[in-house]
Amino acid sequence: MRLFRRKLPRASFVLLSISVACAVSAGFVMRAYARRLDATRPDGGPPTTLVATTRPIARGMTLAADALSPIVVPARFVPPGALRDPARAIGRVAVADLAQGEIVTALRLAGEGAGRIASLVPPGMRAVELPVATTAGVERGDLVDVLSTFGGGGAHTEVTAEGLEVLATRAGGSATLAGGASQAAAALIVLAPDGEAERLAFAATFATISVAVLGSADAALAA
Repeated sequence: MRLFRRKLPRASFVLLSISVACAVSAGFVMRAYARRLDATRPDGGPPTTLVATTRPIARGMTLAADALSPIVVPARFVPPGALRDPARAIGRVAVADLAQGEIVTALRLAGEGAGRIASLVPPGMRAVELPVATTAGVERGDLVDVLSTFGGGGAHTEVTAEGLEVLATRAGGSATLAGGASQAAAALIVLAPDGEAERLAFAATFATISVAVLGSADAALAA
């Protein structure tokens, strides 16, 4: 049996040739563009192993080993003060919030051996403990106004300090002191300017302390 092949029209060969030529030209253009990008792209430098967080870390938390993992980045992108050894971060307190996957730097951590509360006290500030009847409704990070109620003939309540950050809370019942006197065991530790620490200590000794928690809008203005 004789087979007959259908010949393509001449125009089809022309279009096919043009298509192949365009494809080849496009390939050369893309290769040239890629070479130009490689020539202008800055060298990232050798890979460098740093320490990053495995989960969000809140300010005031102590970094544990399972909260850290190695991450490799080009040397050009290493931030100042970045830690390269997890051992230098374990047990230290975060002085700022850290996001998950964030590279840990020395500026984000308190000094080695610093206590949790002391780590959160910046220069010119003091952490002051205030005895209160209850810590219900008050959380770490809240901003509070300190109200002092003095007894005696001229009993009155005054605002001793405003917009102080709560660093820690301690709940509890009453504690009996020497001589049978009782004192509230619940307490708040607040961050106060150095000049207000003495006034707060006076109020804590001679007055009944309560606090008013600022709302989110007022806290944003006070921050």
